[in-house]
Amino acid sequence: MTAVYVSRPEDESAPRLADARPLYIATGADTLVQLDGPVLCISREERPEQYFPLQRIGRVHTAESVQWTSEALMACAHRGIGVLFVDEEGAVTARLLGRPGERDELYGRLMEFLLLPQAMGMYQYWLNDQDRRTAWWAGSKLGVPVHARDPRRCREAIGRLAARYAGTQGAERSGQWLRAIAYGWMQSHLQDHGLGADNELGRSGQPALASDLTRLLMWYLEPARIGWLKRRYLAATRKGEPLRPPRQEDLIRLFESRAVRAAGRGRAITGTLHRWLIHET
Repeated sequence: MTAVYVSRPEDESAPRLADARPLYIATGADTLVQLDGPVLCISREERPEQYFPLQRIGRVHTAESVQWTSEALMACAHRGIGVLFVDEEGAVTARLLGRPGERDELYGRLMEFLLLPQAMGMYQYWLNDQDRRTAWWAGSKLGVPVHARDPRRCREAIGRLAARYAGTQGAERSGQWLRAIAYGWMQSHLQDHGLGADNELGRSGQPALASDLTRLLMWYLEPARIGWLKRRYLAATRKGEPLRPPRQEDLIRLFESRAVRAAGRGRAITGTLHRWLIHET
């Protein structure tokens, strides 16, 4: 999200815009996020303050070392803006869920389904079947041999490809960072469908829908990640330069450059789940 300097506060009651964008805060401990009326104010030592209207923020990814005031966090929660805290390795360490959205048909179907005594077993069967399907797709895109396109072996093959082009640490970090970004998108998407923190499913955490569906979404993102790592590796080799380790900012740009396509894949995943729930209930 591009920095916005606000000279006149917006109406605090204004609804979140449909085209709201994600906000990424990847700076360190000298960064403070506080509330200034209807905007988030991000300040850093010896740098000008930056202002981001809450109305224009879809979700927030923040380094866990960034300092937040409780007022800023509560303002995000009240407006339904999810905040994801990520460590230096790209792992999600905490999350703040806001109010759920108004499109609650998926939530209603899921809650009705979970009343069935065998619901969790049926859900796990559906999830494993979708995992196999999406792993096969990713494996075919990356040239993984047909016999190795099951989820476990395909994941191992992708890990070897990533390590070849970025080293073991670069492969792990780039995967974790991209997964955290995808998780933030999926969490926000589910929240728009009524699956937020202030309902029964959000409080119980069962099933772990955001994590499960992010696992499926990642299969669609892996070809882009491997392709990007490969291009960096070949460029460094051609120039005779040392390979620079991937940075979190690089993975943010990679995801955002494919945000429309990724969102389409994510909506297709929840659409498939919704149709299956309709069939089963």
